[in-house]
Amino acid sequence: MATKATVVSIKGESPKDLEGQAARRVMRRLFFHGEGERRDIIEVDGDKPLTVKDLRSRRKYDVYILINGIVYITLEGVNNLIEIISRKKAFPMVGPVSNESTVAHQRYSPPFFYQTISVFRWAEAEIRREFRDKVAEVDEIDDFCFAFRRELLDGLPDDYKVIDLPKILKKRGLRYGIAKGVYVHRYGNCYESGREDLMAYVPLGAREILDIGSARGLFGEMLKKRQRCVVTGVDIDTQLITVARKRVDNVIHGDIEEISGKAILGKYDCIVCGDVLEHLNNPWEVVRRLKNHLRKGGLFIASTPNIANWAIIYEMLQERWDYVPFSILSGTHVRFFTKKTLEELFEDTGYKIKEVKLQSFGIPPRGAEFVAGLKHSLPGISEEDLKASEIVIVAEA
Repeated sequence: MATKATVVSIKGESPKDLEGQAARRVMRRLFFHGEGERRDIIEVDGDKPLTVKDLRSRRKYDVYILINGIVYITLEGVNNLIEIISRKKAFPMVGPVSNESTVAHQRYSPPFFYQTISVFRWAEAEIRREFRDKVAEVDEIDDFCFAFRRELLDGLPDDYKVIDLPKILKKRGLRYGIAKGVYVHRYGNCYESGREDLMAYVPLGAREILDIGSARGLFGEMLKKRQRCVVTGVDIDTQLITVARKRVDNVIHGDIEEISGKAILGKYDCIVCGDVLEHLNNPWEVVRRLKNHLRKGGLFIASTPNIANWAIIYEMLQERWDYVPFSILSGTHVRFFTKKTLEELFEDTGYKIKEVKLQSFGIPPRGAEFVAGLKHSLPGISEEDLKASEIVIVAEA
């Protein structure tokens, strides 16, 4: 008899707003577009805790897979987890591996960098082929995703929170299984980045520095530890600003499109704008205005995703343009740049370009084959441009 299974997805708080909506679309696409038997999915709002009693009301299922928050798992991964928990009776609960986990033995680095749904699928499939149904016995698993059989609920109080089941089993001394061949993607703290790549271009002699899109202020805090300087941040998120104000000298609450060119912003030796331009309606006007906030000879250091990346071209040839949070096609990106168009943005607004750096984070074998095919068809195309995920530009006022 076939195993009756369901996925119970608890909506989390992060990512939020447009990014959260985009993430949910990615989750559904991965779940409903794959090979193998489709499973029922139950979506639950995270405002009200899901209890053992709630699951008992759905006793027609033999196996439950609980997903807590934004977790990218393919249909193939779901079916693999169901098969493993159904066969491995020694384990009351089995979880996948992931790029992000509080439990060390559950963390796994993917074989290559991915920013699109297709390339994520390639990475997940490679891990599945390598480990298949291999299960490691452990004494602890994280609560972001786990599978268990219905009988686990027997004898548990109705008011127990389902999300607490891993902790409850640990207290009872039970063992867990880690499905080494089931890989899922999770987001870490995306607003806590030191951006050492951009810091390398900040002059050691810069005494007053403006960090646009300062988030939690980690970049500015690291600058202040490296050199004697005053760091001012700019951000529109009040929660992020609260943290940043404990780390840097000053944080201005406001939209850079509205406050650029105004006296409140002040004058600086260096302006850093890490992955912000793509979020602006009129980055050309903002960059032009910010020139007035740089002292003569001051540097403007900016980074932005490269829309000419091979993986984006691959998706477009598959008739896809899927927004994926915190990627080249983030749901909050409204402007897109290539190396040449980013250079033109700064040249047309009166800057002297000092350096342009393309950043690449590795490419899978299938990606390398695709790039080779593009080069064969278009001999003049730049392989370096195709492989780059990020563009960093340094311009002088």
